[in-house]
Amino acid sequence: MSAQVEADARPTGGAVAARRWGRLPTPDWVLGVAGVVTMFVLWDLVVRAGAVSVDSLPYPLATLQRAGELLVDATFLTEVVQTLWAWLLAMLVASAVGIPLGLVLGYFSALYRPSSSVVHAGRSIPSSAFLPIAILLFGLGTQMKVSLAIYAIFWPILLNSMYGVRDTEPLMLATGRSMGWTRARLLTRVVLPSAAPSIATGLRVASSTALIVVLSAELLGATNGVGTVITTYQQAQRPDFVYAGILLVGLLGMALYYGFNLVERLVVPWGQAQREGGR
Repeated sequence: MSAQVEADARPTGGAVAARRWGRLPTPDWVLGVAGVVTMFVLWDLVVRAGAVSVDSLPYPLATLQRAGELLVDATFLTEVVQTLWAWLLAMLVASAVGIPLGLVLGYFSALYRPSSSVVHAGRSIPSSAFLPIAILLFGLGTQMKVSLAIYAIFWPILLNSMYGVRDTEPLMLATGRSMGWTRARLLTRVVLPSAAPSIATGLRVASSTALIVVLSAELLGATNGVGTVITTYQQAQRPDFVYAGILLVGLLGMALYYGFNLVERLVVPWGQAQREGGR
């Protein structure tokens, strides 16, 4: 007990460095804000110096003003919903298939070995290579975007599920078998909790990838979504609105990433402890 208390009270590396230099550690959000401000300052200086034409790269203040206009534009917000709907459908379908399949393929060694080569071969083909086929099969609507995103994110979800199962502590499995547990009970009581952090990582990676693929499909000619709005402004030679749309898409991606982080901490709290313990 005393050893545990002593370990908990031991300062982290950042705190030790902070004490060494006689200051408190800087919060991460402060560093993030400083980085964003620095980026906008450099952006403004580059344009004012004439290194890039204002017709190609507008001033950051003008871009922020256009971003504010897009946030209250009903048409733009409707297209954002269309993008998020395609993203959500892809995540749901890929997760519903990839996670159970990954658990089965990872649990049974006879299936894991032959399937690994097939999985690695499939994930090596970029989803953009299937764009012409997706257009022929589904047209330019939501189905095309969803199908490409499903293909792109299915592999990381499947692989992380398989790896999570393979990393299950053998002693825990042996203990469960010695207690007479069935395979179904082993999967739900031992394997799934052990693989959950790896599955959560796969879902977090898939979340960003799905958004990228959906937006790419929209920029390449889909009929709806925020990417089509950005393309329309680009064709109208309104770079201020183009950069404003890109900025808002970046904020959307960041919100999804931190949202998944929060859900992971709440649903799989032991995953964070495992990562910190491995440092």
